[in-house]
Amino acid sequence: MESKQELRQRLRAASRLLTAEERERWSASIVEQLEQHPRWQAARRVGLYRALPDEPDLSPLMACSGKELYLPRVVSDTELVYLPYSPGMELERSRHFGLEEPELEGAQPIAPEELELLIIPALAFDREGYRLGRGKGYYDRYLSRTEAYRIGVSYGIERVDRLPREDWDLPMNELIYP
Repeated sequence: MESKQELRQRLRAASRLLTAEERERWSASIVEQLEQHPRWQAARRVGLYRALPDEPDLSPLMACSGKELYLPRVVSDTELVYLPYSPGMELERSRHFGLEEPELEGAQPIAPEELELLIIPALAFDREGYRLGRGKGYYDRYLSRTEAYRIGVSYGIERVDRLPREDWDLPMNELIYP
């Protein structure tokens, strides 16, 4: 079995081969599936993310009215929190992966147990819903503190039968691919 690091390198290389048109089309497919999903439709408090170049772009969902939206913010080398987001809000580029995040000053993080739905990206998921992230464990630590329904999203460039796992890894409840 390949190591997580080897898998990350291989999947990042494969992702770079996708055209802008493929990324756009596949992201639109994922957004459409999420919009029609009963969990999305029922949830009031949803944790989303701002996409990095190799992740599905969920920007259209961020214009959603009728939901309280939250974006992750890395607050230390080991922790992330979810901060309120509203359409048009100015975001700042963080030093962690170059993510666009809500400003921390003056913002009140939502308690993990208050989120109802989390949409989480990954380089890959295996058949049981375990994810291969970027290797820092931010989402893993957060997921251990919430009961939110977890939907994993990915371009699904490669479907992996079984990813290497750690004791703290938690699976997604469901996966969505283009």
